[in-house]
Amino acid sequence: MVITNNNIFSESYNEVESFLKNITDPKARYKVNWIHASMPHLNAKGFEGYPFMVLKINVDEDNKSFDDDTSQKNFRAMVRVYSDQPTDIETICDAIFSGLKASNTLTFSSRDLEASPIDWTLDQKGKKVLFREIVLNLRSRI
Repeated sequence: MVITNNNIFSESYNEVESFLKNITDPKARYKVNWIHASMPHLNAKGFEGYPFMVLKINVDEDNKSFDDDTSQKNFRAMVRVYSDQPTDIETICDAIFSGLKASNTLTFSSRDLEASPIDWTLDQKGKKVLFREIVLNLRSRI
């Protein structure tokens, strides 16, 4: 589908999620659901383990034109990569960066990437979990 003013939130999420689904799982799990819209329940029966990603999209607009239906839309896709192994995080982040630089991976007119250093937290069981946040700054005139 094409991103329009009528589906700007759902379709922008779907497009970035489709881009992330092209990344190979470092653990080579079969049909894993490892991209989530919010933090998964780590103690739930269906939790498929580490690594996984949490994707959030923010949208704003600027540079309005004389036509009220068209403006510059700015999409801020925040991808947080969680793992118990730093090598998994590096592999996933490398794949995101190289995929973003490849041609025709996303239909947005402008693409920038920002990344945080690897940090850590404790999960609900007291296990040390590493994470890195990658922010994709995407723009399109819609």
